[in-house]
Parts: sequence; C-alpha cells; structure tokens
Amino acid sequence: MKELRLNAYAKVNLGLNVLHKRDDGYHEVEAVLHTVALYDVVVLREAGDAIRIVAEGEPVPEGTANLVFRAAQLLREQYGITRPVEIHLRKQIPVAAGLGGGSADAAVTLLGLAQLWKLRLDGRELRAAAARLGSDVPFFLEGGSALARGRGERVHPLPALPTTWVVLARPRIPILTEWAYAQFQPHEVTRRPDIPALVDAVRRGDVPAVGRLMGNVFEEFIAARHPVVAELKQRILRGEAYGACMTGTGPTVVGLMANEAAARRVADDCGRVPDVDVFVTKTFAEER
Repeated sequence: MKELRLNAYAKVNLGLNVLHKRDDGYHEVEAVLHTVALYDVVVLREAGDAIRIVAEGEPVPEGTANLVFRAAQLLREQYGITRPVEIHLRKQIPVAAGLGGGSADAAVTLLGLAQLWKLRLDGRELRAAAARLGSDVPFFLEGGSALARGRGERVHPLPALPTTWVVLARPRIPILTEWAYAQFQPHEVTRRPDIPALVDAVRRGDVPAVGRLMGNVFEEFIAARHPVVAELKQRILRGEAYGACMTGTGPTVVGLMANEAAARRVADDCGRVPDVDVFVTKTFAEER
C-alpha cells in the first residue's frame, strides 16, 4: 500500500491589516505570517473508495466542508484521477482558532497527492489550486515567513525569523473566519499595524522590533466580545515578551518570548485562566 506521512504546520499572524471590502466580496488584506512548530499529521494512503477522511483529535468538518476533502476532490476532478485515497488527520492544531490548521492540512494534501499520484505539477499550478481552496492555503505550500496581500493569496516570501520561543494561548471559543469578516467594520478600527515597518523588521531578523510592531485589526473587535483575549494578552506582556497580539480572526493570542524559561512561566500563568489551552512552541521554517 502506497503511503505518505506529512506534517502540516500552524501559522501565526505577526501583523494583520484589513484595508477595505472588494467588489468580489472578499476583503483586501495585508498580513505578515510565520509558521510555528505546532503541527497536524496528515497520512495519505491509496485505499478505500474515492475519498475518505479519518480524523482523530479535535472534530473536523465532514465532506465538502472539509478543506482536505476538497483538496483531494479538486485534484481528482481536474486531472482525471480515479484512484481512491484515505486521508488520516491527527489534529493537534486547534480548530477555528486563527492558526490556519485546516488550510495547512489542505496545502500538504495537495503537495502529497501530487507526489503520490505523480502529477508533476509546477509551482504555478499548485498555487492556482491552493487559491481555489482558500485564501490562506497558498502560503502553506511553502510556509516559513511571508507577506500576504490581496485576499491573502498573493504571497511574497520573507526570510524566516531566528528561532524564537512562542506562547499560544487559545480560549475555547470557536470563531469562524467567515463570521468575523462579515461582522468586521474597517472604519471602526482605531489602531492599525505598520505592515511596511513590520516587514522591514522581519527582513532584518530583528525579533524585538517585530514584537513591538505586532498588531491585528481584529483584536479590538474580538476582545470587546470576548474579554479573555485582552486578559491573555496582558498576562503574556507581563512576562519577558517581545510582543503579543491576536492571530488571524482569533481567538488565540500569540506572544514572542525572550527565551524558553520566560515562555514556560507565561504559559503557566495563562493556563490558570479557565477554559484556555496553552501551547509552548517556536517559530519554524520547513525546507521543501
């Protein structure tokens, strides 16, 4: 039985700015992204009938609501593939938490199935397929660090940061991206991240400057509805943190930490907040 085992790494937003709503219904965004060493495991096997998803860990959507299912379906339909595939997902990235787990899983599924089925797709074809699945998916084809523009599908690679300890504090509040964008009012934002300055700091590998410049236009909006987001951010900043902000449309708060000991202390503090899951990880860039 042919089988591939791949890791799908989570991402954090070091900066997220929403400019305006576009004519196509999407929002124009600028986002600075970085993968971290928290990952799902995706195992692809030629088995079963058509497409079958088997998941363990956090519950995931079924059928066409699942990005991994849609990634396999897209390749089968577009390239006339008749062979079946069974996809095992071991979920370690929290769902609906702003960490891009579903998009990461879909991206490695595209990469893995292209290899398993010997499709010989070039970068342009893979990026086009990824963009059809979702705005974040193209970034995860490479991971590392990048500036994303448009609706998120225009990805401009940046140098990966020096390895930096990261705390992820995730309240158990599922926030759907679609809901957050539907409710969001760009004209109500009082503070926006300086994305060009943040990009420059990432290019220099200046982690303290990156921390100072971190920001997310959704944070104020989400924290007003879920005050635990602001509480977690303050707990992180009281530690030896370079900076902290909410990632994606939330509710996870990410902190860039000075060292491992500081990360562990802050994680213990955040873990005292009820109904919050805390992860200690690092910035990460996989070689592909």
